[in-house]
Amino acid sequence: MITPEQERAFYDRQYDAFLALPDHALRLDRAVLDANLANPSHPFFERRRLYLATIHALLEDPLPGRRVLDYGCGPADFGIWMATEGAEVTLLDLSPKSIELGLRRAAASGVARRVKGVAADATRLDMFADGAFELVFACASLHHTLKYPHAVEELARIMKPGARLVLCETWGANPLLGAARRLRALLARESEDQGEDIILNPAELRRLEPFFDSIETRPLNLLAMGKRLLRGRLHHPAARAAVRALEAADSTLFTLCPPLRHWSGEAVIVARRL
Repeated sequence: MITPEQERAFYDRQYDAFLALPDHALRLDRAVLDANLANPSHPFFERRRLYLATIHALLEDPLPGRRVLDYGCGPADFGIWMATEGAEVTLLDLSPKSIELGLRRAAASGVARRVKGVAADATRLDMFADGAFELVFACASLHHTLKYPHAVEELARIMKPGARLVLCETWGANPLLGAARRLRALLARESEDQGEDIILNPAELRRLEPFFDSIETRPLNLLAMGKRLLRGRLHHPAARAAVRALEAADSTLFTLCPPLRHWSGEAVIVARRL
């Protein structure tokens, strides 16, 4: 199993490239986020439907004044955006470089007073009081921490009763997609240090049930997961047309047979703390 130290070192190296950028390139707000989602040359474009569904879920309760934890924040795109919408945001990540980057982005975006940062292992969050947060958001990060003891218990402890948990994740209910992911990672020679050995799936999600209710999975992209084969080529019109055709085919399939949706490859998951 990958240790937290190995995972931290891997992501510290990734964020060095972001930290080399000038401040104006780190600024973020809803307009910048929307522009990135619409830009075929931006990494966000591949996951635009997932991220738009995530934004919709985050806006289901008002953000201004809400105490938010961006859990496993990475480059902190969504955490900084929520701060620009008026939330009081704490960034949490295993990587100190991630927190350094997030705080720089907050300053560049004019929301430094509404953003704090903590570099910590998710298994011990003693720096946070019980019930400290009204909303916890995790983008492609809960699957990292599930493998560590007590991470779920600590996540639940720091959430206020009735607080919302919003997850934006790759969804692992389809064994065929899982095999395709592993093959793609092998062919791409992805490092084990990325900590991708767990993909969130129904069995893993059940670990939340003692602490959360109203757990709702909103899956999307089945055939459209073929977009992964076009990664790095979506700036070509033909590649985008192929993805649009796959998305249209998914819409037809889900209309004709709604249970197929649960075999999708991505999902937004929303739950409430008991």
